[in-house]
Amino acid sequence: MTTKDYAESFGLTIGESKRMDCPECGRKNTFSISNINGTIKWNCFHASCDERGTGSLKVTRRNAADILRNIEDRPKDVPFVKPKSWSRQLSNKARGYLRTVNSAGRYEDVYYDVKRNRLVYPIFDTEGKLVDGAGRSLGSARPKWYRYGNYGGGFKIGMSRTAVVVEDIPSAISISEWVTGYALLGTSLRREHIEELKKYSKVVVALDKDATDKALTMVCTLNRVVPTDILMLDKDLKSMGDTERERLIRTSMS
Repeated sequence: MTTKDYAESFGLTIGESKRMDCPECGRKNTFSISNINGTIKWNCFHASCDERGTGSLKVTRRNAADILRNIEDRPKDVPFVKPKSWSRQLSNKARGYLRTVNSAGRYEDVYYDVKRNRLVYPIFDTEGKLVDGAGRSLGSARPKWYRYGNYGGGFKIGMSRTAVVVEDIPSAISISEWVTGYALLGTSLRREHIEELKKYSKVVVALDKDATDKALTMVCTLNRVVPTDILMLDKDLKSMGDTERERLIRTSMS
């Protein structure tokens, strides 16, 4: 049975959702299925799992009226609004997390979500407009990373014409003194990422070691639009010392 068949087998009604263990990665309570206006959508929220998709729109006599009503009532192009729970006053745990990922003193544009107990990195589009946020759990809450909006692009930091593609925002920040750090906010390369990355002179893909196969596929895809290399990592960039990280990044640029 495919994941699509599995998701559709629950027969969810319009507006209904279900949360369960992921059938792909097996992690507990990370898999969500929803019926949105007749379309079944599923997604695993774990950072290392890319299981997600959308089924076909199923219109029947029973749901046609609801689908049309929901589409008509849906707001058009609603801009992202910064949640009121985002505070510039960081908690001790938030400051501690910044120290563990070598971001303390290097990057200050962060918030603390007092409602969700998350350190929040605001995300801006290419015009500098706030369009999303990525919140890192500071406790036991899952998923580890929570997206506040639905922006399709990545998180960019740095002024270099060379972009190093990483998975998460702290890793992007940790290398931004020497290159432009570009966080995919996961391990999937989307169309929006490609459109942003093709504007650079060179791209280097540096995903975690367990995502080497995906990194190689990304290199092949990006090489069609921009010169792209791969940087094989033995350990996480953000956990390296500054000297080791700088030497590795500068080597990848040569």
